[in-house]
Amino acid sequence: MMGVVVVAGASVRAELVACVGDSITYGAGIPDRLHNSYPAQLEGILQEYDTAWEVRNFGVSGATLLHDGDRPYIRESAYLDAQASDPDVVIIKLGTNDSKPHNWVHKDEFIADYGRMIDVFRSLPGGPDVWICKPVPAFRVNFSIRPDVIRDEILPLVEQVAREKNVPVIDLYTALLDGGHLFPDGIHPNAEGAGVMARAIAPYLVGVLAMPDLNHDGILNLLDFAHLAFWWRQAAGPLDVAPPPAGDGVVGYADLLGLSRYWLKYPGLVAHWRFDESEGNVAADRLGRFEGTVYGDALWRPAEGAVGGALELDGINDYVTTDNILNPTDGPFTVFAWVRGGGPGAVIVSQSDERGFGETWLALEAETGALMTGLTDGGRFARPLISGATVTDGNWHRVRLVWDESQLHLYIDGEEVAASTRTLGRLPFSTARFHFGAGEDLEPPSFWSGFIDDIRFYRRSVGP
Repeated sequence: MMGVVVVAGASVRAELVACVGDSITYGAGIPDRLHNSYPAQLEGILQEYDTAWEVRNFGVSGATLLHDGDRPYIRESAYLDAQASDPDVVIIKLGTNDSKPHNWVHKDEFIADYGRMIDVFRSLPGGPDVWICKPVPAFRVNFSIRPDVIRDEILPLVEQVAREKNVPVIDLYTALLDGGHLFPDGIHPNAEGAGVMARAIAPYLVGVLAMPDLNHDGILNLLDFAHLAFWWRQAAGPLDVAPPPAGDGVVGYADLLGLSRYWLKYPGLVAHWRFDESEGNVAADRLGRFEGTVYGDALWRPAEGAVGGALELDGINDYVTTDNILNPTDGPFTVFAWVRGGGPGAVIVSQSDERGFGETWLALEAETGALMTGLTDGGRFARPLISGATVTDGNWHRVRLVWDESQLHLYIDGEEVAASTRTLGRLPFSTARFHFGAGEDLEPPSFWSGFIDDIRFYRRSVGP
């Protein structure tokens, strides 16, 4: 295995990542590269941890690191654009095109040229963190790119740059060494290969290998710490979440540090209504993004919620509405809600049909009162997902809907009560408004009679 040079403790929390590179960064040959290139897939992964992350693609096909190469990156407008973006993090993945014979005659300048590029980015006013990557493997000679030069000459020089400039290096070469089938032309990865790149890079930026939400409740707190404490100094694989790139084989201080990065955070949270108000017709989103408007004669109950206060709905015409929170087709998501009361046909969360794409997200089935979702992919065998469990016993229950881009799952009080029986395609596109406590058409049978509390939307799948 190739050596990996990593600066101790060099993980970051940031908002804007600038991906500097060649055609592999650009996404050459990848269908719908705007969504499937490695920077695009990296953004999706990072946003599962914090929705503030943004990743921009500054890749240039054919670009070289060498200043005297046939297409020096430093002479491209993308180089200036990357600097002007005021990034928090810069990821440099160059070197593949430098292996061409007419470029590699300048190999003695590789270390100095790389160092100057690092210095330029480090000197930006925002003082971004700079990470460099070992090039991915080349699996055959193509476009004059030489696999042996990358393996035997460029990789050691990248490690030397990392040592001399005290910059962390991410080993994409080893990550894709067995992935020849992911490179149709031997040089450029397909969308799946780009995903491997994104997943190899992400842990360095977020500081953990996997979300340290160890009890899968959407928040990192003492319950997650209790899991770590129970398995302390043991080889509990799923709890070995740090350090990147592969953990250390034991639950210990590195994992505690990984948990501490997200302490009392809600990774991937998009919106959160606590319903702790005592008056008025505004339900505040604690993130300040999606203020809810309360309609009807709903009553605030500051001391009667499952978590703090709650909102009591009369089942006649009370509901809450917000602007569009997320588009079902955009990727994984999770919705949590505390509820008490309800009856057959009552709706907890729906998306308005004001634009012709309404749907019931969480509700009680009209005949049995069982928890259900009407979301599906619209395929030939599409059916609502209906559980065999109810929440109408007069007690508080926590319901959860999870979409993991393959299946839909329903949970009550942490226990899975239903899941799709087949692999689903994409969910339908919709940017319509949301209703809490009423159906998509605000039809009378759909109004919730009882309490709702602590509704959360996540842009990630929060499930076992």
